[in-house]
Amino acid sequence: MGGGAESDSDVTEGPRHALPRGRVDWALCFYVSSGAPASIRALFSEVVSPRVGCWSTPHFSCLILPSSWPDTMGVTCVSQMPVAEGKSVQQTVELLTRKLEMLGAEKQGTFCVDCETYHTAASTLGSQGQAGKLMYVMHNSEYPLSCFALFENGPCLVADTNFDVLMVKLKGFFQSAKASKIETRGTRYQYCDFLVKVGTVTMGPSARGISVEVEYGPCVVASDCWSLLLEFLQSFLGSHTPGAPAVFGNRHDAVYSPADTMVQYMELFNKIRKQQQVIETRKPNQ
Repeated sequence: MGGGAESDSDVTEGPRHALPRGRVDWALCFYVSSGAPASIRALFSEVVSPRVGCWSTPHFSCLILPSSWPDTMGVTCVSQMPVAEGKSVQQTVELLTRKLEMLGAEKQGTFCVDCETYHTAASTLGSQGQAGKLMYVMHNSEYPLSCFALFENGPCLVADTNFDVLMVKLKGFFQSAKASKIETRGTRYQYCDFLVKVGTVTMGPSARGISVEVEYGPCVVASDCWSLLLEFLQSFLGSHTPGAPAVFGNRHDAVYSPADTMVQYMELFNKIRKQQQVIETRKPNQ
């Protein structure tokens, strides 16, 4: 591994994390998911690596790994639960978790997924009137050693947690959007082969919505188990049961990965942001 790993003993594998771990104080690894355009590879091999580190300085160096790197999970569906009429976000969460407990689900700790938005720096757009692109840097407590970077309408990079430090060094290319931090926190429940996470989505100090994630562990191909997932979702979401996530259609018979779950969370967070923007624009007229 460039700039970090020295032997096989430096590579370890932790729970729900399959990325190589070297001397992480000055090494960064990531891989580009399948279908990444050549421009993305060029960005990291020709622009990022020379600017943020090399063999002779204790910064960061980059290694592009194949998209076949083993990092799988059970098939997962992420959706938004509307706030019940006459109830607050917290009261709705309590109603939902009570339903799960009545089904026999058991608490298995807590979880957190967060997302921060970056936009292309104006200095990199040139004078051709190019539109800037967004990148979402995300973390998931299920994968404490990983960081996910999702490009708008593009690939997903899975990196070491030190990717956040890299973004500081890339401020000439990507800049953090003001007040863009959004996250969901809540309780994990285990019910037979299903892992359920009900979370409160917050932006700043305020609760903005409810997220529901259901993972079916024994299966890694979405088309093989969606009907089973749907039946379980209906058992406690009722009329609010979501349709099949768009990412399922993109994956079809491919092996499901953690990046697919992060794409769903990105879509959920963007949906909640837009809902909040609508609410804010209506306030002056009320």
